Amino acid sequence: MKRLFAALFCLLLLPEPGARAHPHVFIDAGLTLLFDRQGRLAAVQVFWAYDEYTSLLQLEDMGLDRDGDGVLTPDEQRELAGYDTNWVDGYEGDIYLTHAGAPISLAGPIEPGARLENGQIVTWHIRPVINRLTPEENHVEIKVYDPSFYVAYTVDLGVRTSGREGCDTAKLPADLGKAYDLVEELLYGPSAASDAGEDNFPMVGEHFADTITLSCVPGS
Repeated sequence: MKRLFAALFCLLLLPEPGARAHPHVFIDAGLTLLFDRQGRLAAVQVFWAYDEYTSLLQLEDMGLDRDGDGVLTPDEQRELAGYDTNWVDGYEGDIYLTHAGAPISLAGPIEPGARLENGQIVTWHIRPVINRLTPEENHVEIKVYDPSFYVAYTVDLGVRTSGREGCDTAKLPADLGKAYDLVEELLYGPSAASDAGEDNFPMVGEHFADTITLSCVPGS
């Protein structure tokens, strides 16, 4: 979570309490891009490592790790698995893929799992690609973000590929300074909405998102 404290510092620089209230949760994300035997992108395995404070609250809420030793029993681990994949209709799972500029539709989460690691809850699940594709002539772009910026994501757990050779990924970090300038403008600038604030926070999450690109050599 190398950007956690940097993000908190930037939030403290904003002038009003409403801006400082976002984000509430910090998650380090990781991705494994899964290919089928035909070399098509078939699914994305998503990993989320929650910040220590959020992890502690969730464990207390679920009554897990009551002895506080940081170790879950097998039964507790099974209970934790999938706790964060019971999604409401319309929720995109905070991951967005495009190919040649067109959105890639993902199915709902399957095969969830979880563990407790150094005081952090780490969960994972798989999102199947509904219409499988071969990212050769056009690369795939991936962003992980919460549009409302209630949750702040960093893709610090790595991006990997599985099932196909000749594919590379690259990460373009978000311009955080520019993103926070935008938040300040939307909240306090001349064109700011009269009801902008904690209860009506602008949808700025995408501006804080790293951009992951996936490209593959044809025929690989």
